[in-house]
Parts: sequence; structure tokens; C-alpha cells
Amino acid sequence: MAATSRNGKVLLTLGILLVAVDGLGLTAFGGPLHVLAPVTDFWWLLVLAGVSLMLLPRLATSASVPFFGVGGSATHDRQDIIAATDWSRLGTDAFRNSYGIALTASAAVLFVLALGLQAFGLVALWVGAMIVGALVIAITWRSSNSIIEDYTRTITVRAPDNFAAHSFHIALRQQAEDLGYRIVSTTSPTEGGQRSAVADEIFHANGGFRARNRPIEESRPLAPEVEDEYLERVLTVATLGVFVSLLGVTLVSVDLGGPAVRALGAVLFVVGVAIVAYDYAIRTREWAELYCVEEGTIYSTTVNHYADDVLDAFDSPKLEPNASTTETAAVLSVTVSGTCTPLYGEENVEADFEALADAVEAAADDYRFEVVDEGREDTTDETLAYDEDETATQA
Repeated sequence: MAATSRNGKVLLTLGILLVAVDGLGLTAFGGPLHVLAPVTDFWWLLVLAGVSLMLLPRLATSASVPFFGVGGSATHDRQDIIAATDWSRLGTDAFRNSYGIALTASAAVLFVLALGLQAFGLVALWVGAMIVGALVIAITWRSSNSIIEDYTRTITVRAPDNFAAHSFHIALRQQAEDLGYRIVSTTSPTEGGQRSAVADEIFHANGGFRARNRPIEESRPLAPEVEDEYLERVLTVATLGVFVSLLGVTLVSVDLGGPAVRALGAVLFVVGVAIVAYDYAIRTREWAELYCVEEGTIYSTTVNHYADDVLDAFDSPKLEPNASTTETAAVLSVTVSGTCTPLYGEENVEADFEALADAVEAAADDYRFEVVDEGREDTTDETLAYDEDETATQA
């Protein structure tokens, strides 16, 4: 599901770049990048495909309908959120970052060379390459944060106990919400996973959630000495970036002075986009995430209760129960962890992580129910079977 959304973002970005290339006139006859003219006509297909792939996982999760196999499980696995295997994610980020730096540096050198040779088609190409490389570096930098701590608790509930797995999931999710986190993705262990191939009453659960806390700051004012509240909101870095980029589009679109003005407009557009990207990065650079994975096996069986007089007639060819109840037992492994950007503060995430780990303990006790036959006087604690195992790892 995460890969589907990521591919959608890539297609959407390519579609927007093609729109910019076409809008700046870089595909005009005889102009730079004119070979891309047949492709830019279909920019809307890339945009539509990108938006569809981004919305597909959310629609599948919210509607509980598996579109093209999307959905039906948590958006991440346990190995993605524990410190022991965090090397895989960090190694992938380092791999991408190295190629992003290589692309940006190489394109910058070739940009200067093409500018000196007045090969303006190549100039536009290397500018685009620098932008792509810078995007790779920025995205990798924002995602390369190690797991701070992780904790695993295994809950085993056997007959004649009941376990409300969905209510347990809701309790953990609400705890994250009470800590100030917004749920990005969630899947209940009772709906994520699949039935066992060997028995219909056995369900292989796979659920969890991802929660994010990202406080967004106001855009930095350009004139902090201004005392007018409304004017201060207008004169910001965000306004400067949008204005410069739109001014660049205007100079390219309107013939005011020939190629020099059009080149100036293209430069202003790139500068404006860079300012907007800088404003976005500064305002959203502090964030933290909590992860939870709930996986295991859920058993659903039927328990029959017999009255004493029925039990006394044990030689009867067929005993008729006076009551029946559906019983749900479970072997559920719950793993929680947390991560954050350096500026957010690890001590804040550690406190939230401890609160979520404590919620696992509390919810495990609150949503385990004992099945008691009140009609029988000889029911004792010895008739119950309960086991619990607990493991913890911290890094």
C-alpha cells in the first residue's frame, strides 16, 4: 500500500514537471527540449494516474474494500519499526541520497559548461536534472530518521477467556490521538489478514496503525517590525515565493522584450519554486511518528453451557445445551516504536512512546474477558487456562 502511494507521488511530480516545461515554452518549435513536445501533450494522464494511485490506498482502507489487492493488511511490518532491522531503511536512504548528490553536482557542472557553450537546450535539461537531484536529497533527508525505541508484548488468551481484539486496537489508537498524534493509516487486526487455509475458525490477524505529530509553523515574516497583524501575514516568505514564480510565468508567457526577458522569466520561476520549497521545508521540518503492529492468530469457537440436571444425565445419547456463546481467543503480538526528526526532540518522543507502551499493558487487561457459567456452583479458577508472555527490546 505504501509503495502504491509512493508511485503515485512520482507520477504526479512528473506530470507537474511536464506542465511546467510546456508552460515555460521549452517545447516550442526549435526551442529547448522540443523533443518532449509529444510527451507534454499527455501530462494530464500522468497527473490523473498519480492522483489515483495516491487515493487508492486511502479509499481501500476507509471503505474496507481491497481494490486490486490493495489493503487488507497494515501499511508496515514489524521489521520496519524495530531498531534491530532499522539498518535496511537507513541503508536505502543513504543509497538514494548518494545518487541524489551525484546527480545534483554533475548537473551543476554540466549546466555551467552548457551555459558557456550557449547550448540552451542542454541548459534547461541540466536545470531539470538539478531539480530532480535536489528533490531526492530533500525527500531522503526528511525520511532518514532512526527508530528511537521499540517494545514488543505478546498476549496469549486461551479458552475459556474472550479477547476483544478490535476494541484493543481502538484503545491503542485513541491513546496515540490523546497524545496529540494524527492517525495516518490504521487497520484493525480483525479485518487485516486472512483466514487460515486449514481451519475456517482460525484467522491470521495483521493490523496496526501509524500516527504522526507534525506541528506546522507560520511562514516567516519578511518585515517583522510591521505592527499590523494582517499586513504581517501577507509579507511572508511564502508570499514572496509564490509571487516570484508567478511573475516568472508572466514574463515567459507575454512577449515583452524577446529572448532575454523570457530567460529572465524562466530564472524567476525556478527561484520562486525554490523559495516555496524552502518555506515548506522550514515550516514542516519538525515531526514525530509512532508505529504499532498487531499480528497473530485469532480463534473463534462456540462454547456450550449445560445445566446441572443435563450434566447428571450424562448417559443421554444427546446432550442439549441450555446456552451457547461465541468465544474468541487470541495469540497476538503487539509491537510499538517511535521516531522523530532531530529538531523535534527525542525526549518528547520517548515520553509518548512510554505512554503508548503502557497503554498496551492496560488494554491487554481491560479487553480480556472471563467466560463464567453462573448457573453452575462448582465453577472455580482451576477451570480457566491463561498464559501470558512478555518480551521487550529497547535501543
